[in-house]
Amino acid sequence: MYVLAIDGGGTKTSAVICDEMGQIYAKVITTRSNPTAMNAQFFEMTLHELMQQLRLQNEQIFQEVSSCFVGMAGVMELQAEPIVEKIIRQYVQQTALITIENDALVALYSGTLGQPGIVQIAGTGAITMGYDEKAILHRVGGWGYLFDDKGSGYYLGMKALEAVFQCYDGRMQDTSLTAPILKHFMVDDVEKLIACIYNDEHPRTNIAPLSKYVMQAAENGDEVATRIMKEACEDFYKAIKVCFYKMAWSKQTIPVVLAGGVFTNVDYFIKHLQKLVSNESVTFEFSKAALEPIGGAVVGAFKQMDIQLDEDFIQSFNRYWKVL
Repeated sequence: MYVLAIDGGGTKTSAVICDEMGQIYAKVITTRSNPTAMNAQFFEMTLHELMQQLRLQNEQIFQEVSSCFVGMAGVMELQAEPIVEKIIRQYVQQTALITIENDALVALYSGTLGQPGIVQIAGTGAITMGYDEKAILHRVGGWGYLFDDKGSGYYLGMKALEAVFQCYDGRMQDTSLTAPILKHFMVDDVEKLIACIYNDEHPRTNIAPLSKYVMQAAENGDEVATRIMKEACEDFYKAIKVCFYKMAWSKQTIPVVLAGGVFTNVDYFIKHLQKLVSNESVTFEFSKAALEPIGGAVVGAFKQMDIQLDEDFIQSFNRYWKVL
């Protein structure tokens, strides 16, 4: 049995054709596919090219796909699910099941293998989502980079730039963030950063990668970066708590999956998040995802056919993902 899985975000899009043993028969990684960060024509063209590339890699198995699961940022906000389904339906057999969800659900499944829990996702954007014991989804945050997305790659990158410019002016204490950010944009003066940032069509995707320098500086003891990271952890924890109180939950422990590019050093975040836990009626069990996010989409594709995957799938899928 073969499934098609897609994980699309503000930076990149991954797609695979996979079986229940974790073997991957086609794999594509391409550009972003968040319709809120690109025009409609480019968005649709990206999906068409993605499907065509998958088909070319293994046309025979492509025609046997029986379930498709798409986790894509921005699609549900723009109510663009019918557009995505229409495009996919042009390529797969008519009997194939198709589900389109927020990419945060894919991230949750990558840690829980389709079981209930909470996911805190922080990539280019950020969102907290809970899937409770009644199979109801609850969302907190992720309402757009202009006024939300706290803790996201964009948010951390923006805070880093804010610190660099204020330090340059003398409005803030010195920070080690300046040097790596200047090197990142290949300029030798803070004032030249303006052209690098404001001339980009989508500054969010230009700023989000700067988050890694905040993480590195915080690990090296930079006070400004440490403060930024501390505030991000507090924002994450607040969103996780709010999400939990919306959920129907009876167990003593609730799994919380940390997923996305911001959580590259997940142990750093787990340590700081655990420090914030106090007097809660439930134990938050923080962990990193067991699978790549695209693996969570594979889990979703099998889940809608009532097939539960196990630890053997995790090991096999991760092995194939690395070598292909």
